[in-house]
Amino acid sequence: MKSAEPNKIILVVDDDDIFRDRLVRALKVRGYEAIGCADPNQAAGVAAQYHPARAVIDLRMPDKSGLDVLRDLRTVRPDLKVVMLTGYGNIPTAIEAVRLGALDYLTKPADADQILAAFGQHDFGRGRAPQPRLRPVTGARRVGAHPAGVGGL
Repeated sequence: MKSAEPNKIILVVDDDDIFRDRLVRALKVRGYEAIGCADPNQAAGVAAQYHPARAVIDLRMPDKSGLDVLRDLRTVRPDLKVVMLTGYGNIPTAIEAVRLGALDYLTKPADADQILAAFGQHDFGRGRAPQPRLRPVTGARRVGAHPAGVGGL
């Protein structure tokens, strides 16, 4: 990897190869140096090597929770800005992610623009840090919603 501006490096930790690879490509198209990591146990080592300013972490992965990955990354990069992704939204997990320092908690499939917006891309690097947000996991992609509109959380 070429030497990149630190604010432009984003670590993507997700065991879903297709999603992770698409997200990495989409972030690169938008001018970021994105690094994919499939193994949650290696994420802290990758962060120590590349010094990302931001990370996108999947909540549910085999062997390790995204919350545990967030804790690991904090030991290596205490100032890391993090957005958590999940296909299984629940409020207690979202609260725990924000308590651990995540800026936001998005449901999959989140796209690169939604993720960058969660990082507060317009304020990032301009002297104003993004503020943590916690919002309900609802809407068109509501987790647990029945395709015909019946059912719900």
